[in-house]
Amino acid sequence: MENPRLVISAKERELIMAWIIGSTPADVSIRDSLDKLYTELEQAEIRAEYELPKDVVRVNSIVTIQSPSGRKEGLQVVMPLEADLKANKLSVFTVMGSALVGYREGTTINWKLPKGEETIYLEKVDNSKVKNEVSSTRN
Repeated sequence: MENPRLVISAKERELIMAWIIGSTPADVSIRDSLDKLYTELEQAEIRAEYELPKDVVRVNSIVTIQSPSGRKEGLQVVMPLEADLKANKLSVFTVMGSALVGYREGTTINWKLPKGEETIYLEKVDNSKVKNEVSSTRN
């Protein structure tokens, strides 16, 4: 089954694509996931930030997901330097983080995770923590 088309702002798309190009993860599953995300970003529906649907996963979105591994709620998708799994902050450049960005609440996503191909249901998206403009710096 094919995933729906991503919806993303031009700024977030450029930022994420630049990070992917500049990254060299040793883990093959992360590299594969980032390659897939890059391809999906190339084909994404680009919208102005003010035109993005309120239920699209963005940098700093807080999500609830269901997968064969169970239900996870309160995961915040963040840029790598802000990642902290103890605080439920998941880097957009992890396998799971890259599987979520750009998808809308209620979407079923098929993604290759370290355990193999899995179906992830994006149950809830909360964008109350999303900043109006995503930082383009790495610090």
